[in-house]
Parts: sequence; C-alpha cells; structure tokens
Amino acid sequence: MKARTIAVGLLAAACLTGCGRQPASAQQNGGTDQAAQAAQTTQPAPQAAYADTALVGNSYIESFFTYDALPGAACFYRVGLNVNSVFEQPMLQGEDTQTPVIGLLEGRDFANIVFFFGENELGWSNRQAFTEQYGRVIDAARAACPDAVIYLAANPPVSAEASAKNEDNTNNASIRACNAEIAQVAQENGAVYVDSFAALAGTDGCLPADAAADGIHPAKEYTAKWADLLKREIAEAQSK
Repeated sequence: MKARTIAVGLLAAACLTGCGRQPASAQQNGGTDQAAQAAQTTQPAPQAAYADTALVGNSYIESFFTYDALPGAACFYRVGLNVNSVFEQPMLQGEDTQTPVIGLLEGRDFANIVFFFGENELGWSNRQAFTEQYGRVIDAARAACPDAVIYLAANPPVSAEASAKNEDNTNNASIRACNAEIAQVAQENGAVYVDSFAALAGTDGCLPADAAADGIHPAKEYTAKWADLLKREIAEAQSK
C-alpha cells in the first residue's frame, strides 16, 4: 500500500512539472497568461477514481491489489481470512500489521465497503454461524463508516478441475449454496449483493480453465471482469 502511495505521489509531481511548463503563447502574452498558468499549476491532482472505496476480506482481494483493478481503492485483506478472524488477525503487509483487518476501517470515511468472504468458510458445517457472524462484520463496518454503502461479493466459481478436487469443500455446488446464504445476509442487512459467480462463470458454470493458474483465484483478465462488475454496482448505488 505504501509503495502505491509513493507511486501516485510521483505521478502527481510529474503532472505538476509538466503543467508548469509555459507554452509559447503564454510567454508572448505576458502577465495575464502567466498568472493563469500559475493558477493552473496549483490545482490539486485528480483523486484516484476509487479512493473512497475499501475492499475487505480474503485472498481474492490480492488480485485486485496486484493488478490495481479498482484504482485508488484501499485493500485490507489477508490470505485465509474469514468472518471470525477478521476481528483478530492483522494484514501481513502494508503500514499497519498490528490492527485487526476490520479495525482498519476506523477513522476512515469510506463511501463504499466491499466484503469478500465465504471462500474460507466453505468447509464450515455450522452455516448459521457463518451467516450470523457475517452480519456482525457488517455491523462493525457501519459503526466505523456509518454512511458507507456495503457490498457483499459472492464467491466466483472455481474451475471444473478444482471443483472435482474439492479441497476443503471447494466445489461449485457448495459455492452456489454459500452464495445463496450471502445473498440472504445482504437482504437482511441492507447491503448490496454482487453476483460474482454469474459474472465469471463459463457456459458450463465453472471458471474457465485459463482464467486462474490455481483454478480458484482469477488472474488479470478475469479480475478485470470482476472489477467491472463492482464498478457497475458502485455506480448504480451512487446514482440512487
């Protein structure tokens, strides 16, 4: 996260340097054009498109961070994170590796918070524990950012090979059942359900074989498709 901040700062600095170069017409027209040019160079750099958005949850967010799929969005995640451990475990990278992931929302004024949970809970036998705890995660987010729109991203499909392997109950039938639970949690808690499964599934209902090296976590092309879906959902929510 720190590296991205530095990169954005360097880009803004480069932009200001370029804008500060006076065109020939301004040099010829004297003070008025010079004053206008000076005013132009003091304008702040445009804010990253999704600087008001936080992505919170499991390893699916790593691809969004790696490919900068939602430019400017804060990525608060940890591999293996679930709706219980989000209250206990910190991030493994970034400036703050002490605060539990859900606590990173405190003191921030996010307009949109997108949660990614369910993948690491597919093996839970107590499904009520999953849905109830997901509701508590939403409550914590609303306590930190009362005006934020909350989005619950469904789990995308896995490849046919990964589904057949069925590690930790990771198969497309279980994913569909978990997504139905997430949709219900969204409805009961006034959140927006984002149907990631439908957006990324092939005609056979599986993640295409070339979409992810491990058959589970989408690579760049399919992360971009997922990001496009989130962009549409955010735009629709903001238009209301």
